[in-house]
Amino acid sequence: MSRTNIIFLSVLICGVLNFSPARAATPEESFKYAKYYDSIVVNADGTQDEKVTVSLTILRADALEGLKQFTIPYSTSAETVDVLEAYTQKPDGHKINADKNNFQLDVNGGRKGAAPAFSDQSSLTVVFPEVSVGDTVTVVYDKKVIKPLFPKMFSSLWTFSRSGIYDDARIHYSIPVSLHAKYESFGLQETENKKENGRQILAWTFKNLTVKKKKFVAEPVEEIGDDPSLAVSSFPSYEAMAKAYGEKANPKAKITKQIQVLADKITKGMATPRDKAKALYDWEIENITYAGNCIGIGAVVPRDLDFVLQNKMGDCKDHATLLQALLKAGGIESTQALIGYNDIYTLPKVPLMSVINHVINYIPGMKMYLDATSGMPFGYLPMSLSGKPVLLVDGYRKGATTPKYPINLVRLKIDAKVTLTKDGAADGVTTVAESGPLEASQPYEQGRKNLTAETLKEDGEHALEESGYQGSVTYEPVIWDEKTMTYTFSIRYHLDDYVHPGTPGAFDPEPPFSPEYIAASISPVMEGLTKKDNDQLKHGYVCHGGFVGENYQYILPKKMNVLAVPEDVTASSTSQTYSSHYALSGRILTVSRELKDAVAGPTCASEMHDSLIPMAKKAWTDLKAQIVYK
Repeated sequence: MSRTNIIFLSVLICGVLNFSPARAATPEESFKYAKYYDSIVVNADGTQDEKVTVSLTILRADALEGLKQFTIPYSTSAETVDVLEAYTQKPDGHKINADKNNFQLDVNGGRKGAAPAFSDQSSLTVVFPEVSVGDTVTVVYDKKVIKPLFPKMFSSLWTFSRSGIYDDARIHYSIPVSLHAKYESFGLQETENKKENGRQILAWTFKNLTVKKKKFVAEPVEEIGDDPSLAVSSFPSYEAMAKAYGEKANPKAKITKQIQVLADKITKGMATPRDKAKALYDWEIENITYAGNCIGIGAVVPRDLDFVLQNKMGDCKDHATLLQALLKAGGIESTQALIGYNDIYTLPKVPLMSVINHVINYIPGMKMYLDATSGMPFGYLPMSLSGKPVLLVDGYRKGATTPKYPINLVRLKIDAKVTLTKDGAADGVTTVAESGPLEASQPYEQGRKNLTAETLKEDGEHALEESGYQGSVTYEPVIWDEKTMTYTFSIRYHLDDYVHPGTPGAFDPEPPFSPEYIAASISPVMEGLTKKDNDQLKHGYVCHGGFVGENYQYILPKKMNVLAVPEDVTASSTSQTYSSHYALSGRILTVSRELKDAVAGPTCASEMHDSLIPMAKKAWTDLKAQIVYK
């Protein structure tokens, strides 16, 4: 079970923190929620008094390590936590209370009472005594919100997983009627809904006694309500949410003398607004590093820009605020925008801050979105932010979304030439060109092109070691072409005993050290997605189009007789086309493969994945084909 709550500070701008006991990698069926009670009293000013009871029964030994302790996260500046009870209960009912020394308090704060530089997220951890399989560990605690982030505003989301066991879960709310709270539940049983003494009293229960496992390989599009859940919010609308954030963030984007001097220096000699905006954006992604700080009051209020510039670091809201100020100093109006770094493409009816956890910028005059934390080329967002709902802080537009990626924008091309010697060695060079704003390859200039000679040498040594061959491997520096958004790198290698001419054998058409882009695209389909899994993909799955091309040339030694080469293959589906071609002319063997994906994205219907299965099977067989020689 996870809970996200803007007042609770579990999920705020730039990140998500799940509310759950520490149980890393523990299968859900290894324990159960014997009891989960959460009672929240919201006050008229937005402060809260909450009492939580969690009882977890250990069903298998693999849950022991994770459930010997329970961690309660909280914001030092906005919340207080007080553990009322903590104990281990044996199957016969005997209780062993946690000793006063069984508590670990980790507090983040500033020096001598000053505000923390990074985060005020703190935690209180309870260590349970004498825990064994069959025991139930229980913690009861009070949590108070003493400093609401937004006056009279809060939003909370509970999500229960059907892959976990819940004997008894209860959520109870008491909210002033004056806050006009909205709520929506999915798969929970409403047990109370009334108004008395100026308060709205709401209650739900949930049980799940049988584990239901999910099985899918594709990345599913999610919506609130896919799992049993409860959403409660006093935000009247998403527009009000954007406005509330802007009231705290916009004053931080003021033009100071330092900001004006810096903007003038960066844009000196530039005439057009686009050139200035690009220069300011490029400067920021190269000079201001990312430092996550998404908990506490700092989760909503950006830091002072003097601090950001002095330390050359900040989180997403700091980056967005700095870029907004620099753009304004350069005569370019912009606004910050709230967006979700998740797989949710439809905002829930009840306004929830938990689905809007990232901040970017929007330049209305250029109709352009920018994410200064991503390192993406100017003018492009990461793929995971394309086609997503976005809340403009200024100039709010209901239903606004970020642009979708052009279908053929992403192109991957691999070329290789390999000469096989008479003694079976291989001398070759593989060149990889990646074009388009490839999120998985970020950051572009900050990382790849700045690799040192020593790092490149180490990478080559590691690649050789992983290959299992003897010889040498050299990685060459990356070449970045900003105009075509293409970076290119080459790998040169000499491998001893790659083949054995004169004796029967076979080798892969794909040369060593070639990225397996096509295989990586097809393998998820081959890992078990079938039509029976589509109930898990009822909103579709995340998808993007693109092109992958492979062209390989082998120069064969005279002693090698090629006995067989694979036959050409063509296979297609609703959206994808795969083709391969093999040709032997004298001592020259050429191999070409292509995979074209014409989906518009960023989401595809589950039926489209079904259409991929026949094509994927045919392509997968071809990818495993070999060149047979003697």
